[in-house]
Amino acid sequence: MKILLFLLIYSLFVPNDGAWLLQLFSEKSQVKVVQSESVPDTLTLMFIGDVMSHSPQVDAARLQDGTYDYASCYQFLAPYIASADLCIANMEVPLAGSPYTGYPQFSCPDAMMSQLFDAGVDVFLTANNHTCDKGAKGIRRTIHVMDSLGIPHVGTYLDSTDFNQRNPLIVEKNGFRIAVLNYTYGTNGIPAPNPFIVNMLDSTEIARDIARARELKADYIVVMPHWGIEYERKQNKEQKGYANYMYECGADMVIGGHPHVVQPITLENRNELGVAQCITAYSLGNFVSNQRKRYTDGGIIVKCQLVRDTNGVIQITDYEYLPYWVYKGTCQGKYQYHILPAKHAVENCAYYDLHGADSVALNLFYKDTKALIDSFPESKFDFTSAIR
Repeated sequence: MKILLFLLIYSLFVPNDGAWLLQLFSEKSQVKVVQSESVPDTLTLMFIGDVMSHSPQVDAARLQDGTYDYASCYQFLAPYIASADLCIANMEVPLAGSPYTGYPQFSCPDAMMSQLFDAGVDVFLTANNHTCDKGAKGIRRTIHVMDSLGIPHVGTYLDSTDFNQRNPLIVEKNGFRIAVLNYTYGTNGIPAPNPFIVNMLDSTEIARDIARARELKADYIVVMPHWGIEYERKQNKEQKGYANYMYECGADMVIGGHPHVVQPITLENRNELGVAQCITAYSLGNFVSNQRKRYTDGGIIVKCQLVRDTNGVIQITDYEYLPYWVYKGTCQGKYQYHILPAKHAVENCAYYDLHGADSVALNLFYKDTKALIDSFPESKFDFTSAIR
């Protein structure tokens, strides 16, 4: 108060009628306004479908020295994957070690997962119908390999202590706390051996885990169920019922897998903001596999941007999908299962060494997918610049 009184008196005896004082308060006011303004927090999320490892894929990745190389499998999508802040993929095969096996009871080389992590995937799902293919060894080793590499994962646990410590998975990125939940409808009739735990698609467990995620101060909850009927291109009544229930329990997004074909994506207004706040992708299809029949030889990636405004409200401000097709053949001198951005490959068949029946299959997959996902914007990512 004394300082303010002094300034007022001083201004009466200083020339220029105390304009300097008015300027002083104005400048301070402007600084306060600038300081109160903040750029909203943003986070881009990306979701990848079923990572499969059939025996021909293992053979294609095996090098002469007995190691495995999947870099050329992922190379064309790696720039796109790297464009996300947080990328989550469904690892639908256990890392049970050698001997490596394909369908019906998988054991996948570690390199398939670790090199996908190197390509930009941040989190892996492990609860699916093949989780128990190799029994206790498969579950234990899958967890230990991912832990040894510092890779977050969700869906399977060593025992109840491990479950209580790690479920739900909370990933912190760009100031967001994202909860990721993963459940499977079953494990092909092979029960999880004691004391291992596999998250099952159960309404009680879902409600409990979503409530727990809120207790842990999750900003956003993504539920990723392994569900549906294989090779069915439309979601069924059970999938829709579970999705509705998950949202009623407090989920913010539902991204599904298992059918090995792409199923529709829906946008729904589930809050008072009146904007498309909930993306439900019922099945992303195969990310990579040896399945070559129509609809199974590719899939989609879903990407969206979350924004937290200055009031702390999180909204989806942008979203897209990227269709991709799996080419089994020689591309740029390397025989492999190459995952190709479908639109770019359609427009640049020569670049990917696509001819004849392969070009026809690519075009058919792209046409089928575009017809199914007709109300969701396709990615405009510039692959021409990215993969030079």
